[in-house]
Amino acid sequence: MKSPLPKSAYRRNARIYRLMANPIRLEILNALAVQSLSVEQLTNLLHLRKANVSQHLAILRQTGLVLAERLGQSVIYAIVDSRIVTPCAILHRLRLTSRA
Repeated sequence: MKSPLPKSAYRRNARIYRLMANPIRLEILNALAVQSLSVEQLTNLLHLRKANVSQHLAILRQTGLVLAERLGQSVIYAIVDSRIVTPCAILHRLRLTSRA
C-alpha cells in the first residue's frame, strides 16, 4: 500500500506540529484566527511579557504561519490561514466529549 501523502508533506506537517506543541504559540494563533492584533494587544490579551510574545511571533512568522504588517508605529500580526487552529478546536471538543 502506498502512503497517501508524499514524505515531504509528513516532514513539513511534523515541523508545524512541533511549533504548535507550545501552548503560548497555540494561544497566539487562536487569538489571531479571530482578528489581527499588535504585539501590545497580544501582550494584554494573553498576560505575557512583550519580549515573550515577540519571540513566539518571530518563530511563527519565520515558518509562514503569520504575517506582519507595519501600521504607523505598530506592527500588526495576522494569521495566514485560520484553518491552522482547527486541530486545536477538534482536540478540545474530543476532550469535552470524552468526559461525558
